[in-house]
Amino acid sequence: MVLLLPVLFAPGLTLIGRVLACFMPLVLSGTFRISRIRDGWLQSQLFMGFVPVRTHKCKLATVVYIGTKYGGSEPGVGTFVLFGPLQYFFGYIFDFLIPAIGGPYELWLETAKGHEFVVWQGFNQEHFEKNLELLQNQTGAEIKTK
Repeated sequence: MVLLLPVLFAPGLTLIGRVLACFMPLVLSGTFRISRIRDGWLQSQLFMGFVPVRTHKCKLATVVYIGTKYGGSEPGVGTFVLFGPLQYFFGYIFDFLIPAIGGPYELWLETAKGHEFVVWQGFNQEHFEKNLELLQNQTGAEIKTK
């Protein structure tokens, strides 16, 4: 919030301009996922701009598969052709700045009832492996690659 103070006091900006200038930093810094394991339950909650968007909860005993995915989250050639090199470059930047919705490493759970949901997403392979080990120790579920 302290970083937004210069925007609030910048001369020549209208009130709408000040609000819009604060919007993107707020979304970038406030988009994250929190996943918790407590008393045999896993709860995963996604926040966008510090506002809770989606919450998933499941009993760890009902988890059948732990899904792993390493995929290209990078923008494709179509992005380059349609929007140019600047948009192509910013695709990488936003994926890096908001790994909760753009990182190439992904862990998701599938329950016995067929419900699937993401519990972790990011860029760090070490964090990916630690989280995968934690989930496998807690659930005993089979690992499935997407």
